[in-house]
Amino acid sequence: MAEKKHTVLNFIRKNAYYIIIGASIIIITVALAIILAAANRRSAGSAVKQPAEQTAVVDNGDRDKDKEKPAEEKPVDEKPADPKNPDEDKPTATKIVFSDPVQNAAIEKDFTSSTVVFNKTLGVYTGHMGVDYSAAEGSDVKAAYGGTVESVTTSYLKGTTVTIDHGNGLKTVYNSIDADENLKAGMTVEKGQRIGSVSDNNRQEYKDGPHLHFEVTLNGVNVDPKTYFEE
Repeated sequence: MAEKKHTVLNFIRKNAYYIIIGASIIIITVALAIILAAANRRSAGSAVKQPAEQTAVVDNGDRDKDKEKPAEEKPVDEKPADPKNPDEDKPTATKIVFSDPVQNAAIEKDFTSSTVVFNKTLGVYTGHMGVDYSAAEGSDVKAAYGGTVESVTTSYLKGTTVTIDHGNGLKTVYNSIDADENLKAGMTVEKGQRIGSVSDNNRQEYKDGPHLHFEVTLNGVNVDPKTYFEE
């Protein structure tokens, strides 16, 4: 044991110089590390504070700009809403009013949806989905309302039929008519414009004499034409 102690002491005596230098290097290194760490902490603290200061400057600038903005001017012709009549500015639907397809004509048969009428030609009671205007052969037939000619068709039994589309599912049908030669599908016609003349070419009703069979459909369903005439 004494020999080991003696050996260690001899080692320390012989290498004291190197031991002191090594210890000094370690102390200096640790000190430098502490100094650098402290400097980094200070730098990090400054970096965190800087954006806040910049943001504060920008915010102040925005507030100043808002103060400089002039008040928005309302249009001179703007009409204030009437609190007593909130529906005043709402668009109103245009009422559709038909003109008579045959002027000064007598109505021979009315529209029937729940009853039947006697057909003299066929000798039977049938439904009647339109209005028959009795008039002299050749009398003018006019469009009851403006629209687009959907079709002009002719068959042996029904004769000639003109259909006009008025939009929004509303159509008028003119049967037992001699259509004008220039009347074609796709043409636009105005209310009161001539489209043909009264005839008796509907062989299913020829015993009723010359007349116009006039129908109105809404979304494919027959409705009473009188709904669209002024009383």
